Amino acid sequence: MQKAYIFDLDGTLVDSMPVGVGIVLGFLDEKGISYPDDIVTTLTPLGYKGSAKYIADHLSEDFSVEGIYEHFKERTLRAYGETIPLKPHVKEVLEGLKSQGYSLNVLTASPQLLTDICMKRLQIYDLFDNVWSIDAFGMTKAEEGIYMEAARRIGVSPQECIMADDNLNVLKTAKKVGMGTVGVYDPSSENVKEEMRLIADKYVEDFSELL
Repeated sequence: MQKAYIFDLDGTLVDSMPVGVGIVLGFLDEKGISYPDDIVTTLTPLGYKGSAKYIADHLSEDFSVEGIYEHFKERTLRAYGETIPLKPHVKEVLEGLKSQGYSLNVLTASPQLLTDICMKRLQIYDLFDNVWSIDAFGMTKAEEGIYMEAARRIGVSPQECIMADDNLNVLKTAKKVGMGTVGVYDPSSENVKEEMRLIADKYVEDFSELL
């Protein structure tokens, strides 16, 4: 029996993908850095630090990881603290799942500071047993080990967890360690929506479909 949900934040619980994608692509465009068409799918599981490293390692040698990361952080702090909204029906669904006895947890590639500020402002922070940035694990969401460790910290097996995310690569990786998976629609993943339907155990266009 599955006992715990692990939710992504960006594009799953909150409508922040236009902000994050805009900041990353804006930096690349502003600096004249070329990138492949699938760059958003590649960078999303890596978080801002991982994305900064990827850009510095693979796309341009002209900028340091630290410099790119600081650029991202400054641009996003205001958005997470003031404007990013919940996606429709999120709060009531979370309350419903909690009332059914599920452990609710967040595992996000966003920095802890931004995550906490955003979730507290939106009044959902206290619904969760754990709110983790990938920084707390020293791994990215592209690595199987982070899902194993998250389950261990919750106190359940991976098979007792359901990973809910809007990113195809995350769903594939979580599934490899035995987790149940829920694909959540977000416009940023429109191009892989049908593949997500095939990979995920359940796919929802609207959060209300989780109940």
